[in-house]
Amino acid sequence: MGDDQVAKVTTQLAWTMDLFATIAEISGAKLPQGVTFDGVSMMPILKGELSTRDSLFHWRGNKLMAVRHNQFKAHFYTEGEFEWNSPALGKHDPPILFDISQDPAERFPITATSTTYHYADIMAAISKVAAAHLADIKMADPQMNTCDKSVALWKPDLPVPPSKPYNCCQDPCSSW
Repeated sequence: MGDDQVAKVTTQLAWTMDLFATIAEISGAKLPQGVTFDGVSMMPILKGELSTRDSLFHWRGNKLMAVRHNQFKAHFYTEGEFEWNSPALGKHDPPILFDISQDPAERFPITATSTTYHYADIMAAISKVAAAHLADIKMADPQMNTCDKSVALWKPDLPVPPSKPYNCCQDPCSSW
């Protein structure tokens, strides 16, 4: 990584899960064999090469909420902000689709009647990636599936709700 890489911008996919694999590679640490990690090394991106990542999977507990594949992101479920008075979990059928490269704030969904995009083809590709991911993953009990609205983010002008811990993932969470 020479000076020619300073101040460059990339649109390649990476996220915080990739830090572990990246730091391991930089430090020369060997990751255990036979263990699947969520992250991939960002070293190709840092070297100005292409990343091996083309998809990101957004989970909440054991529920696959959304999938980002290349420039598109499909929401299978959405939930309000992490505030105690947020809307409940909602399933979207058909999923809500966005072109993140043109709409990073996810304000303008792509619909089945779009003249710019072919919704069915994009969703077929995302569904294939999601199905492969789900087939490859070993589900475990979430370590952070207990919620308590009294300790969630709340606005100072709202009263603090009573403490009532509950399981955030109350329905069969493995379905999407």
